[in-house]
Amino acid sequence: MSNKRLIFIPVSSPQGIGEYMRSLLLAQSLESECSNPLDIHFILNKHAIYAKSCPFDTTLLEHSPTKELDKVCRFITEYKPDVVIFDCAGRAAHMKAAKKVGAKVVFISQHAKKRAKGLKLNRINLIDSHWVVQPDYCIEPLSWAEKTKIDMFSLAMPQNVGPYIAFSSKQQTQQVLDSYKLDKKDYFIVSAGSGGHIFNGENCADIFFAAAEQISAKTGLKGIVIFGPNYSKTLPKSRAVINLPSMDNSEFLSLLEQAKFALLGAGDTLLQAIAVKTPTVACAISKDQNERLTSCESTGVVLKASFDKSDIVSKVNDLLLEPHFEELLNKYSQFETAQGYKVITQGVKKMLMEAK
Repeated sequence: MSNKRLIFIPVSSPQGIGEYMRSLLLAQSLESECSNPLDIHFILNKHAIYAKSCPFDTTLLEHSPTKELDKVCRFITEYKPDVVIFDCAGRAAHMKAAKKVGAKVVFISQHAKKRAKGLKLNRINLIDSHWVVQPDYCIEPLSWAEKTKIDMFSLAMPQNVGPYIAFSSKQQTQQVLDSYKLDKKDYFIVSAGSGGHIFNGENCADIFFAAAEQISAKTGLKGIVIFGPNYSKTLPKSRAVINLPSMDNSEFLSLLEQAKFALLGAGDTLLQAIAVKTPTVACAISKDQNERLTSCESTGVVLKASFDKSDIVSKVNDLLLEPHFEELLNKYSQFETAQGYKVITQGVKKMLMEAK
């Protein structure tokens, strides 16, 4: 019996990394949880630095897969996958190619505009499952027009499942803390995402690093700064903080969960911080993050800072003030946001079991 085949097609670019990291974590989770071996293949933009280090078989393209119509369709036709997972990527023609070879099609979206792409009429009967990796409070409800389209045509109903997170065991978490010589709640963690985002001519990771040094000096806490795999410069040296080029997703989540607080961009890591109940100051470092950050701020589970070192440091100071800090911790109990891992992993496993 031949191995079941999966193709992962996330948005990939020299700037962002969230879609790829989510696809990578899902691929690794399926590989470890499925009883039978899987053949897993990624299709990525070759200009994304992480593309060359993907641990799975990979086809590299000149652009993000969404812009490569014929090459992606041809590969799907030749590979004959059982499941194709489009993470914020994919065109109707790609999905048609997948359905033509009998594959199940998964579409993952993360905000209203991407969700709307899964509800275009040229997607009728093409998407089997549409999962939205946002909690309910973080994304606007479906519009009347979108609900009407779903009722009238065979469009997959988007399901809000929250961020895709694989929690670490207590033993794994302690091993990570020991490896960096850290104690629980005695450090803070900083990440500006992929390391490729530029704001007003400056790399966002550099601004976060400068803020982290000042925060460490003020609080006496150790800082862990992850610059991101797309950061192209030599890491700066520092006595105040630990600078790392990148970090395994499970390690990052372990450190995020046990940190006193976090300084983050408003991408997937922000939702992860909320899910593990770590107080956070966040900045929107790309256009698609503004709405998410505003929604999270309105619920009282995050402090929003403008992208300015002095404002970031000021907001961290506000975050740590009592009784505000304890009030923020109590807020997290109101939100159940981490169903994504279970729903998506189990959903894809079911598709693989049903594949002929």
